[in-house]
Amino acid sequence: MVSFQKPPSTVRIFDRNDYYSVHGIDATTAAREVFSSISNIKKMGIEPERLDYLVLSKGNFEILIRKLLLVKRYRVEIYVPEGSSKNSEWRLEYKGSPGNLTQLEEVLGEGLGASNENAPCLMAVSFKTDAVTKGRLVGVACVTAADYQFAISEFADDDLLTELETITVQMAPTECLVIQGDNDDQKALKKVMERTNVTVTKLKKSDFSTEGLIQDLNRLLKFKENQQQDANVFPETGKQVAMSSLAAAIRYTTLLNDSSNFGRFHLSTIQSDGFLHLDAAALSALNVLPELGDTSHCPSRSLFGLLDRCRTQQGKRLLAQWLRQPLRDINLINERLDIIEVLLNNSQLRLQLHEDHLRRISDLQALARRLTRKKANLQDCYKIYQAIDRLPSLLQCLGQAESATVHSSLAEPISELHGDLDKFQQMIETTVDMDAVDRGEFLVKPSFDEQLQNLREQLDRLQSMAEKELRAAADNLGLEAGKNIKLENNPQNGFYFRITIKEEQTIRGNKKYTIIDTAKGGVRFKTNALDCVTEEYVQTKEAYEKEQDKVVSEIINIATGYSECLFSLSHMLSRLDVLVSFAVAASTAPYPYCRPVITESLEEFILKDVRHPCLEVQEGVSYIPNDVEFKRGSCVMHIVTGANMGGKSTWMRSCGAAAVLAHAGCAVPARLAVLPRLRAVRARLGAADREQQGQSTFMLEMLETAAILRRPRLRAVRARLGAADREQQGQTTFMLEMLETAAILRAATPDSLVLIDELGRGTSTYEGCGIAWAIAEKLATESKCFCLFATHYHELTRLPSLHPGVIVNSHAEASVVNDQLVLLHKIVPGPATHSLGLHVAKLADLPESIIKYAEEKQAQLETNLFEVEASVEAQETTEGQKIILDFLRKCKLIQETIESDENMMIEINKLKQELLQQNSKYVQSLMSC
Repeated sequence: MVSFQKPPSTVRIFDRNDYYSVHGIDATTAAREVFSSISNIKKMGIEPERLDYLVLSKGNFEILIRKLLLVKRYRVEIYVPEGSSKNSEWRLEYKGSPGNLTQLEEVLGEGLGASNENAPCLMAVSFKTDAVTKGRLVGVACVTAADYQFAISEFADDDLLTELETITVQMAPTECLVIQGDNDDQKALKKVMERTNVTVTKLKKSDFSTEGLIQDLNRLLKFKENQQQDANVFPETGKQVAMSSLAAAIRYTTLLNDSSNFGRFHLSTIQSDGFLHLDAAALSALNVLPELGDTSHCPSRSLFGLLDRCRTQQGKRLLAQWLRQPLRDINLINERLDIIEVLLNNSQLRLQLHEDHLRRISDLQALARRLTRKKANLQDCYKIYQAIDRLPSLLQCLGQAESATVHSSLAEPISELHGDLDKFQQMIETTVDMDAVDRGEFLVKPSFDEQLQNLREQLDRLQSMAEKELRAAADNLGLEAGKNIKLENNPQNGFYFRITIKEEQTIRGNKKYTIIDTAKGGVRFKTNALDCVTEEYVQTKEAYEKEQDKVVSEIINIATGYSECLFSLSHMLSRLDVLVSFAVAASTAPYPYCRPVITESLEEFILKDVRHPCLEVQEGVSYIPNDVEFKRGSCVMHIVTGANMGGKSTWMRSCGAAAVLAHAGCAVPARLAVLPRLRAVRARLGAADREQQGQSTFMLEMLETAAILRRPRLRAVRARLGAADREQQGQTTFMLEMLETAAILRAATPDSLVLIDELGRGTSTYEGCGIAWAIAEKLATESKCFCLFATHYHELTRLPSLHPGVIVNSHAEASVVNDQLVLLHKIVPGPATHSLGLHVAKLADLPESIIKYAEEKQAQLETNLFEVEASVEAQETTEGQKIILDFLRKCKLIQETIESDENMMIEINKLKQELLQQNSKYVQSLMSC
């Protein structure tokens, strides 16, 4: 029965055998996803209750399912009729959600999840308040059915759920299960999942009950030899909050309904501290992964697109995982870098692996899963055989490296797995008819089974009889067998003869021959004798196929025992694929990459001539590299000023990208890279920047505003609104900035890299400046993290004088030549001498009258405080500020002690005269403004 109440994010599809239909609002959703238009929608029923509906072919149905689940992150329900009559009730047959694709694998095939960049991961989260500390305890469970993995974690978290967001980024779930409710925990979790593009599904509290969980785990988990067959032996089962989440995930995915899952799953603890922490804002700001639904993998759009030279599907999935989970273990990082260095130095080895060996290997992970689910066929077994058969030459190729690291971490494990799979290879060679494979058929060798051999001999005999009938017909009609008249066979008609239309007259009126049909390809016909051969052939072939199915079933049962070994081989080959991909990306870059040096010391962070890896590969771009340097005792924060589009944001992003690549074990686009072992990279960068077009947020604002001013009449609705506003969640751009910055302030430590750009623009100038000042000072003096802080509040350039040896000024160079703005895209020491916003506005073609009026207003409002401070030495500025503060304190004391306004002004004027007599350049310059 169909229940009509449902959320808009659930789409119902009706299976009508030859086609599919979608109705109501779902028809609109489907039409937009499949056809990018609603013109295909039709109406059914009688007014006024006519209903929209859309008809889908099987191909369009598959497109829709993939887009809904993998891109939109919607849920899908597929209904089938219970009977054959038109008035039959509809029954829910299949359902799927972003994190649970098991049932739909039967509809679309096993590759639905595996072909995606990430194997679908389902997360469940529950909360518990600690009775003693009153703190929040979070329990997380992740289920990745494609890998047969359970991963759990239990930890205390803050009210912004900072740690949960880190784990969500690392694990990349597509769906999150939570208990129904609307308390503060649920609200905070919902915001985390919105930022990370994860679908939230609410379940009853009873679904999170751990009753019977241990018994379920006893059936699902794989135990080691001689290990007690009791899930209580795993330390993870003692974490009760995480276990309640795992119980909900197991129920939701109905894993116990499929016996092929029994004894397959591995239970582990999520080791989030083993990886560089990236939150959703950093992931987005640094363009680590492509946007949801972007399948172009354009090298200039994301680090993933740049590095994805992988030849295997499992390699692509592992690449995405490595970028979400950059390492913190220096030894593991150097192991990857050692292999990449070998590949970069040996171009022949690199090309052989990339162009020859890896491209011929199928998705072993997906094939191994098909084996375990007993969904595999002979063709799947042959694909596995082909991959195994490729291993000796691949190992020989790796032997050319003459590297201990390559041998121990790649060649030796692959060689051992090849040995373990030797009997699988022999089984396929013994059972599969290789001659038939060359014809595109996947059959069992008849000689393998006596019954099959007998049936094969009968089929061969019947084939000979049919060919004998062909020769008889050819002689009778005076045609040449195999040339003018041919023998053919198909499932619909069995054996038949075919002649060209030109020869049709030879059988016209001849009662010995029965015409089947006449088409452009010729005339098809048969005889009674050929009919008899066909009838016996069909029966024999059915018997042969039944017998072959029994043999294939036995082969699959035996092959299933090798699935664990195949999963391990898939992991090793995907690892090799990603490392080769890193080397290929580095070797084909416009300028050389360097091997980064990761140190335990937090004393320095140096990048020489660092470039943004995505921007430098754009056509027509001549990239200008820059340095980034932090040294404790001289600088841990750069206050970065300068013109819009001058390169500040790109400089900061190139620094963040280099840090991520280095920790992922990849070469870095720089001349030199010495980085400390970081714990986290946090970023709060311009929400609307278009780096590919060289357009800053401010430039975009000016372009949009100029367009509005050029068309003042109400011929169209035009707007210039906050680019990053999330109206659905009631969050303005400024609110989002504050949320992201609050998370940074809580998480920033001396081993963090923090990138902040244009903070405080969404409120009044002085309030925004105050907020930016306070945040910058806290990060520099209390968090003591490495920080690039870009701003247009020139007041912040005073911070270096207040905190020498901690904060320095840097700026993006720009010049005005003949009233034209020239951006040099070079970051140099010191503050910018003046703002160039009006020149950017001119570039955006803002009307001349607006520019002139803005210049007049600027002259009236500007205090020139920045220019005063830029014109004197830092020490004189500090002394002058102390004098001014002393003056203000004395004025306040006069105000509090003298009641008469007249007497108060007399005393203040005396103080002013004393101030003017001070021998301070700073005070004199300020008083002359």
